[in-house]
Amino acid sequence: MTLTSAAQPVRRIVIAGGGTAGWMVAAGLSKCLGRHYDIRLVESEEIGTVGVGEATIPTLHLLHEVLDLDEREFIQATQATFKLGINFENWRNVGENYFHSFGKTGKGHWTAGFHHFWLDARKRGLASDYGDYCLELRAAMENRFATLPDNGINYAYHFDATLYGQYLRRYSEALGVQRIEGKIAQVHTDADSGFVTGLQLAEGPLLEGDFFIDCTGMRSLLLGETLGVPYESWQHWLPCDSALAVQTTLVGEPVPYTRSIAHPWGWQWRIPLQHRVGNGVVFSSQHISDDEAQAALLANVEGEVLRQPRVIRFKPGQREQVWKKNVVAIGLSSGFLEPLESTSIHLIQKGLTRLIELFPTDGVRQSDIDEYNLQTREQIEIIRDFIILHYHVTNRDDTPFWRGCRDMEVPPLLKHRIQHFRDTGRIMLRQGELFAENSWVQVMMGQGITPASHHPITRNMDNRSLADFLGEIRKDVARTMMKLPRHQQFINQFAPAPKVDVKVAPQALGSPALRINPQAKLEVVELAGGARVYVVDDFAQDPDALVALAQAAGSQFQAPPGHPYPGPQLNLPDSMAAELDAFFRRQLGGPLRTGAPLGIYARFSRVTQDAATLDGRQRICHRDDSGLQPGEMVAASVHYLFKDEQLGGTVFFRSLMSEADTARFRLDAGTLDPSAFGDKYGVAPGYMTESNRYFEVIGRVPAKWNRAIFYDGGIFHSGDIGKAAPAAYRELPGRLTINAFFKSRLP
Repeated sequence: MTLTSAAQPVRRIVIAGGGTAGWMVAAGLSKCLGRHYDIRLVESEEIGTVGVGEATIPTLHLLHEVLDLDEREFIQATQATFKLGINFENWRNVGENYFHSFGKTGKGHWTAGFHHFWLDARKRGLASDYGDYCLELRAAMENRFATLPDNGINYAYHFDATLYGQYLRRYSEALGVQRIEGKIAQVHTDADSGFVTGLQLAEGPLLEGDFFIDCTGMRSLLLGETLGVPYESWQHWLPCDSALAVQTTLVGEPVPYTRSIAHPWGWQWRIPLQHRVGNGVVFSSQHISDDEAQAALLANVEGEVLRQPRVIRFKPGQREQVWKKNVVAIGLSSGFLEPLESTSIHLIQKGLTRLIELFPTDGVRQSDIDEYNLQTREQIEIIRDFIILHYHVTNRDDTPFWRGCRDMEVPPLLKHRIQHFRDTGRIMLRQGELFAENSWVQVMMGQGITPASHHPITRNMDNRSLADFLGEIRKDVARTMMKLPRHQQFINQFAPAPKVDVKVAPQALGSPALRINPQAKLEVVELAGGARVYVVDDFAQDPDALVALAQAAGSQFQAPPGHPYPGPQLNLPDSMAAELDAFFRRQLGGPLRTGAPLGIYARFSRVTQDAATLDGRQRICHRDDSGLQPGEMVAASVHYLFKDEQLGGTVFFRSLMSEADTARFRLDAGTLDPSAFGDKYGVAPGYMTESNRYFEVIGRVPAKWNRAIFYDGGIFHSGDIGKAAPAAYRELPGRLTINAFFKSRLP
């Protein structure tokens, strides 16, 4: 039998595999074609599904319209919340965020999109932030949402993928789809044509069919294993090859957007549902181990863990053909693009609708196969390029992962689009592309591209006309946004899902431990004048785990406004702080002559600030006495968690001034403008590491990997910063330390 003659009519359709893909296909085929075909789906309860595709894009509305689904019923059945876009955190650079919203921003002209008018207005000083002209973005940031008439707000959903599959199963079975329980033991093919003829179930019947849809996941049992269609890897452009997923209890109100948080080795998702939160990390196994990735994930979740994280391996890419002979692969069996832009469910939907359009009613013909494969290839490559864009256009150079992404060669069309936008601000789309102009603009500018030029049509507007034009758009967005209820309030009124009794997995998360070396011994360094510093080498049993924990939580480090520490900080987990406090009270309370304990404050810290930008407080040595009340004292510790000793230890000083002059000097350092302070006292910008006319060095302790030092916080001291190259402080983990302050009563 050839594919151009003697084609056999299709009457029996067999779907291999359930899950989201299988039941979406079953629902679509049974709704559109079910009266004319026998549709059976085989799946096994013993085979789990990936089940983590919990974020969608607005195109899902089209499928739901085809299926005539009731939105309230769907939301309640799947514990769904609403989604207005994706917040990208740390992608352009650490500490810098942007939002990719659904819908449109502003109002464009047929010659040029709105961003051209915004770019011109920005140059003239007439425009505010680009996001101020987008309702979806403003509503998301204010945690507001409501459906609006005439598609006045563009939205998608977050939902429980497992519940969605179950919901579509009930729908499909009501339309006549027959579900068969069992594992596929063997795939039968015709010796002459190579067509698949049936699926032999283990300890079950032979399911014969005319047309087969492969929804067997990444195994691709029919298309890949049986028909031998090769897999084309795109890992040289998309370096992540692994994921870890975990569910946690809901903490606070769900936000109407997905969070995508970049890490040194990949990124993390956070997706709030009505009954729980879906979390996960997507990472490169070449840059971080599974254990380290799991530590990263668990260090960056909120709420209690509901089940143990599980590793998912994947290879970004696509089957060279997704339809061969009488088999079409839909979902993971056809290929996989990582979930960065929530396209997985859309690709299932598109594969289904394309199949319905080209369904081989009177038999499988090569022209249909060629058209299906051509359309699939064109679409997936454009989506692939859009995802590569996020990795490639970045200012991050803090890790080998990000440097590799930034420096890689990208596909020719994407390379052209980036340069075209960089030069002119133009985005020229091909017909039928998934992502509209506004999506490309938001990601291009969000990742750091500022076009060198823009369309001349904007020059037809004088300053007043352009300002009025943008001002009215901004006002309309603000007025509409303020009328929207809170996201949770709308859910409660519109479609509250049944309450679910979620069970916390025992010991799923545990408490991170410092694991102080029980053999740790104190050594004493005497400072001039008799004060002592207590030094403990090999302080922690597993210092690498502490570095991994800090790296995992890298996106949570912050530089508190107004705080003099010259870099970002992150509070130490309570369990680790308690362990450190117990060690201090047991071993150091006596030598440092502390009184009754009043508490501990401990944090991870990294010195990153350029010496030329230091203010007065940061240019001088300091005491750890802020916030002390009469009758109180503080001791301090520094635990060095870096191997390059040139990054610097700690220097100790004594004042050469009277107590009153010292107090005035410190007050001026904290209140005068930095340049005024420098002019008054002759203290140039830079880290203080040597004696000057105000302070004298009385000792220093060199840095050493896994060394901890303890001292009286009333001694003037400073980090011995500046011996290493400036880039070494910015390179992760840099000068990573644990700083702790032990407050107590004066004895």
